[in-house]
Amino acid sequence: MTTVESAVNARITQLIHRQIEEGRQLGVQVCAYLDGKVVVDTWAGKVAPGDERPVGPGTLFSSFSTTKGVAATMLHILADRGLIDYEAPVASYWPEFAEAGKEDVTVMQAICHLAGIHTAPVPNTSQYVINWDKGLDYVANAKPAWEPGTATGYHAITFGWIIGGIIERAAGKSFKQVLAEDLTRPLGIDDEMFVGIPEGVDDRLASLQTAERPRQFPVPIPPDHDFFKAMPVESDVNFNSPDIRRSVLPSANGHFTARSLAKMYAALALDGELDGVRLVSKGRMKEATCIVTKDVDRVLMMPMRKGGGYFLGGSINDVVGVTGPRETAFGHSGAGGSTAFADPEVGLSVAVTINKMQNSLQGEGPTFEICNAIREELGLN
Repeated sequence: MTTVESAVNARITQLIHRQIEEGRQLGVQVCAYLDGKVVVDTWAGKVAPGDERPVGPGTLFSSFSTTKGVAATMLHILADRGLIDYEAPVASYWPEFAEAGKEDVTVMQAICHLAGIHTAPVPNTSQYVINWDKGLDYVANAKPAWEPGTATGYHAITFGWIIGGIIERAAGKSFKQVLAEDLTRPLGIDDEMFVGIPEGVDDRLASLQTAERPRQFPVPIPPDHDFFKAMPVESDVNFNSPDIRRSVLPSANGHFTARSLAKMYAALALDGELDGVRLVSKGRMKEATCIVTKDVDRVLMMPMRKGGGYFLGGSINDVVGVTGPRETAFGHSGAGGSTAFADPEVGLSVAVTINKMQNSLQGEGPTFEICNAIREELGLN
């Protein structure tokens, strides 16, 4: 990818350097496409606290729930090939999932956080993360907290095993095989997008600077609230740990460059095709990203627009978020501030990867500033 020379790239470069100088960023990459062309490709900062090595375009950032958008895209690729029906029960692909009253949970309900199995395994969460089959068994045997389909609550960790199990059973291949063969290799990003890192990339890894947990939340949250069940305080998972980095957790441990995420969403923003590579057939993403629920999320405690495994754009409580004002935009942010999304009405895709985590679940703060500045400079707000 050649150096981008444009007003918007210059503005975003200045912005991320200012954020670093102000101490709000440590290391960051930003990439954006408009109508299939790269309009932003910039990076700055350090790869880790106390490590003076500079971030480069090929640095791999642990991006938390931004991973969910990649997993959702993989599922839609399989659906486009006739291997998955959104309205079919998960159990039709994965019979063990029918346990504990989940026999009628549909694929779309499961990937839109409507299954009621948001509770993460504690206290030894890491033992489930590093053991793929143990994680699959956990969600297959889990009892829903509510009647599936009647309420929504963010499946922060369990989403990875749910969607991963569906993908593996439907494709008859491992999750990593499907990722490589059906997504990253066709797009030419197979060295920049991993869920479970391979050997030989350790020197390219950014390390996370964890945000301090706020002393109090804007509203008091009781200790038995669904928020803490989905994202438990007592979790022993360290996302900088080599064991966790090498594990497969399609809800949280993806390692990406901003370039790879922006390129994937650029194809989706252009009705499934970029540079002659077609990921899904025309019309697939419009169908896949129809709104499924906009109810108050029982974990996140606010209304969230969800469809096809993504969070959708538009305003929430009259506030426009990181994906922008158009309700047809779709993507996923990660805890701490990473984000990636497509805005198909205007042919835009944006990705931001960071390693100084903010107290953010939906790309608030510095990441929102970056995405909003891109839209402003392009006249897309």
